[in-house]
Amino acid sequence: MAAAYLDPNLNHTPSSSTKTHLSSGVERSPGTMERVLKVFHYFESNSEPTTWASIIRHGDATDVWGIIQKIVDCHKVKNVACFGLRLSHLQSEEVHWLHLDMGVSNVREKFEVGHAPEEWKYELRIRYLPKGFLNQFIEDKPTLNFLYQQVKNDYMLEIADQVDQEIALKLGCLEIRRSYCEMRGNALDKKSNYEVLEKDVGLRRFFPKSLLDSVKAKNLRKMIQQTFRQFANLNREESILKFFEILSPVYRFDKECFKCALGVSILICIYPDFHQVQTIQYSTNEDKDRKGMLQMKIAGAPEPLTVTAPSLTIAENMADLIDGYCRLVTGATQSFIIRPQKGKSKCLFKLANNEKQGIRSHTVSVSETDDYAEIIDEEDTYTMPSTRDYEIQRERIELGRCIGEGQFGDVHQGVYVTPENPAMAVAIKTCKNCTSDSIREKFLQEALTMRQFDHPHIVKLIGVITENPVWIIMELCTQGELRSFLQVRKYSLDLASLILYAYQLSTALAYLESKRFVHRDIAARNVLVSSTDCVKLGDFGLSRYMEDSTYYKASKGKLPIKWMAPESINFRRFTSASDVWMFGVCMWEILMHGIKPFQGVKNNDVIGRIENGERLPMPPNCPPTLYSLMTKCWAYDPSRRPRFTELKAQLNTILEEEKLQQEERIRMESRRQVTVSWDSGGSDEAPPKPSRPGYPSPRSSEGFYPSPQHMIQPNHYQVSGYPGSHGIPTLAGSIYQGQASLLDQTDSWNHRSQEISMWQPNVEDSGSLDMRGMGQVLPAHLMEERLIRQQQEMEEDQRWLEKEERFLKPDVRLSRGSIDREDGSLQGPASNQHIYQPVGKPDHAAPPKKPPRPGAPSHLGSLASLNSPVDSYNEGVKIQPQEISPPPTANLDRSNDKVYENVTGLVKAVIEMSSKIQPAPPEEYVPMVKEVGLALRTLLATVDETILVLPASTHREIEMAQKLLNSDLAELINKMKLAQQYVMTSLQQEYKKQMLTAAHALAVDAKNLLDVIDQARLKSLGQSRPH
Repeated sequence: MAAAYLDPNLNHTPSSSTKTHLSSGVERSPGTMERVLKVFHYFESNSEPTTWASIIRHGDATDVWGIIQKIVDCHKVKNVACFGLRLSHLQSEEVHWLHLDMGVSNVREKFEVGHAPEEWKYELRIRYLPKGFLNQFIEDKPTLNFLYQQVKNDYMLEIADQVDQEIALKLGCLEIRRSYCEMRGNALDKKSNYEVLEKDVGLRRFFPKSLLDSVKAKNLRKMIQQTFRQFANLNREESILKFFEILSPVYRFDKECFKCALGVSILICIYPDFHQVQTIQYSTNEDKDRKGMLQMKIAGAPEPLTVTAPSLTIAENMADLIDGYCRLVTGATQSFIIRPQKGKSKCLFKLANNEKQGIRSHTVSVSETDDYAEIIDEEDTYTMPSTRDYEIQRERIELGRCIGEGQFGDVHQGVYVTPENPAMAVAIKTCKNCTSDSIREKFLQEALTMRQFDHPHIVKLIGVITENPVWIIMELCTQGELRSFLQVRKYSLDLASLILYAYQLSTALAYLESKRFVHRDIAARNVLVSSTDCVKLGDFGLSRYMEDSTYYKASKGKLPIKWMAPESINFRRFTSASDVWMFGVCMWEILMHGIKPFQGVKNNDVIGRIENGERLPMPPNCPPTLYSLMTKCWAYDPSRRPRFTELKAQLNTILEEEKLQQEERIRMESRRQVTVSWDSGGSDEAPPKPSRPGYPSPRSSEGFYPSPQHMIQPNHYQVSGYPGSHGIPTLAGSIYQGQASLLDQTDSWNHRSQEISMWQPNVEDSGSLDMRGMGQVLPAHLMEERLIRQQQEMEEDQRWLEKEERFLKPDVRLSRGSIDREDGSLQGPASNQHIYQPVGKPDHAAPPKKPPRPGAPSHLGSLASLNSPVDSYNEGVKIQPQEISPPPTANLDRSNDKVYENVTGLVKAVIEMSSKIQPAPPEEYVPMVKEVGLALRTLLATVDETILVLPASTHREIEMAQKLLNSDLAELINKMKLAQQYVMTSLQQEYKKQMLTAAHALAVDAKNLLDVIDQARLKSLGQSRPH
């Protein structure tokens, strides 16, 4: 059977000069275009409804039934008997329904003599409706959608301006619901969504002009929003059925009326009840001045029923309608119409009936007298063999093993033999179902798209084999898909390589943008790795050329929802801006080493999260500038997203910065190795000792920066705390970041240096030590003295460290000490682990001064590895030092101590909230936080009264502690809002945890405020005593 392909917008070439079409590998000559028929229909495609059409090549023996069957077969229609072909003259109201057995050539000769061919419109319509047709069509979705589009089009053209305003609003909103069924019920409440509907799609598509002109824009928007909410829960089929339910009382689309006569002038309505009709005849006299006569032989009637019509055309149309219903009701394949037996007509009639009975041959032929219609897609004017530059002989291809699977075909590794290269490695994409011409056309569409590109980071097309089985030959990317590559090389790829991949993709997409193409499927799975420093964009099966329009609309097909922009999910609208969104998601995949976005979230729930402001979190080790760029790609408004040219420039800058930082890290590491090796070789200091078991070690896997397990995990919207190689967690107390990181890395490197020295004495590293060489240089008695001295120093260090710990133990974080010993300790938000925060206090006795030796465990270096309280809670406790009870509060008289009582009350409020927050619904968060806030306000008021009697020198420290508490409460409120916002999502537990973290920090800082006031009181007592 000849090719049939009806999706007019799969793609377009930039040049309109290529007008040939691929069919069974044979090119058409220009002379054959006169034997094609353009048939308009209502099968939904990607273009405007007024352009839905198919161009059908036909032969001399092709009848109307052949045209109809060819179109509906391509759409897998079950109720074929419901369809008819109507011929309309565009400049008059002349309408002809073409009977199924009429020859197409005869029709054209008959009607195109009096008028030019372009003045006639051939239209495929559903004309014959069975009883209970809606219930029957529910099982036949193509027919149901066709009828809906046909009826909606007739409604908009004929009566839309006359119907009641409320009905017009409902019908328009039902069409919006049907067209964008993925859109949420309240989506139009968002201004940007309504503007897309109003400006880009156009309200005229849904509502009659009379409604749009008579209602003010602001009021119309409110009316549409309110009406749309009524149908928020309807799916596509339910919207269609509701449309018919509302429309039926005002527009009878299921009947046709003809003005005719039965002796007297009456109006006849024809309904589908024709069991008793046996034959139909009408006058064949083609004299236009005479009226048409229609005769029907009715079972049981002595005489035929004769009907007089105003013209022969109306009589023919009535006869075709009655004949169609008779065949539909009785299930007959023969026509009920009896015609005069003229030679040519009789021959055509018999041939048509034979075809209907299944005698039609299925041999594919390219003869001009072929009886079978071939559908030519009107807008898909591409063809692969239009220039034979890409056609390859199958004998030159050696098919190898399968290396991948796709939607339309599998990918094999193979060899392409050419005189220049007898063993060129190639990738061969094979078509799974080449027997289906529509699948074959879609499959070759990717090759057509690829051949237009020439870019170092886009997979190149080598050639095609258009004969079955169809093959597409492309360049081979030996490393496979990027996603799998990232997962396998997770621990060997550095950050610069990941940013390089993103930059290379941005150059490819900027190239596509310049050629007015949208890719529509940008994801790590569709990127191929040519080498460890080169990736290429592939899989152009969904790519589209924009031509003169600014966007492409997809009406059907599977689409990657979790990668798509909100306007693509809601309105099936694809632009370069939607590609930018997908590229941002692809960058996130790369930095997450191949993890897919929105893990565990259903496709239907993705758009809701996006519209609520949720975005993918910042990946570990991601530079803040890069994540900021990614969030710009995820702007809800497409106009606010950057273009690919801008992305390319910014990614290049980020890549160069990362390379410079990487070089600097290597240089500093190398310099430290040399310095420490020199110092160790020429000094009398003991070799470095490992840190004691149980004490937190600041070991870092990156040398100069903290390891990922100690990094901060930021939330989705704030870039606070830069992870990875771009920052160090904030350290409480008086230790600055630079000092902490330097000491941390010195200590950390010394540990590694010791391990290398002990286990790899012959390492060929300029900074390593050869212990055996040192042993050979020193005399035996000197070595013995050195070992004794080392033993003494180790014992001294042990005693010093134990004393150091007592002074460096943090203030109470989990235990309330003497505040309320009967209530026990304040538990952490997620577990019973202790979390420490070092806080330097001026009144504490200073520890013994002892400069840290290289390799000796430094308390400052150890402190540098600890996160700030908020960091620790967000990330989870990673370090567990030896459990040591913190010191109690000052030993003061607590009778009538209002500050003490209010601190106790605040801590109790936090404990109560912590115990209730997990099972509590979101609406109960506010009362619990309010209790904590009231307790804090009472505490701060009491402190304001107490501070007046304390020394002025202590006021500054007390005020700072008060500000910290206010900041803690603000953080708690912020986390509460986030926990409420993301209820019933995967982030709910995370924000609950952060909420508990903020509450815990508030309680701990309240205890710190009490300690500060106690110290001020002790200082005041000391000043008041006589000397």
